[in-house]
Amino acid sequence: RVLLDAPCSGLGVISRDQSVKIQRTIKDIQRIAHLQKELLCSAIDCASLPINGKGGIIVYSTCSISIEENEQVIEYILSKKHVKLIDTGLTVGRPGYTRYQDKRFHSSMVLTKRFYPHVHNMDGFFVAKLLKLNHGNKSDINEEITTDDIHIPDIDIDEQAYEQNNKANKKSLKKMKRNESTSDS
Repeated sequence: RVLLDAPCSGLGVISRDQSVKIQRTIKDIQRIAHLQKELLCSAIDCASLPINGKGGIIVYSTCSISIEENEQVIEYILSKKHVKLIDTGLTVGRPGYTRYQDKRFHSSMVLTKRFYPHVHNMDGFFVAKLLKLNHGNKSDINEEITTDDIHIPDIDIDEQAYEQNNKANKKSLKKMKRNESTSDS
């Protein structure tokens, strides 16, 4: 299991620290979101695959209520890594956004949780719980199916029936060629 309490803009603690409003720029949030994506990719790489229902869990959280640091980061990860969102198990909080203005997010984003200072009487933050399904990136060439991944069952061939079928096919082919040559004349 991996917990990533990612460095963030701190936009969820504005009610406690008003200076956050003045100190953060759009560029800062974009830079931080890029770092969060890299850290979450690394966290997923560090997680083991689940064995007998244990392991393979990655929890991502920020003390931000910014879409760019939360849903957009998770959307990016869902498109790049073999993971899926699972229920956080938290009974409080609001579901994550599946759409915001012109942005659309994966329908499973409702499994994430958002906490708002004005609603929950605490700092604002975001929580997502991911389950690792496989190693590597979705775009890795080595993720393609190889012949090693395919099980081909052994087939008992009736040699005599095979030869008879082969002879019949050869006779039919000769007959077709004869018919073609006579119809051309």
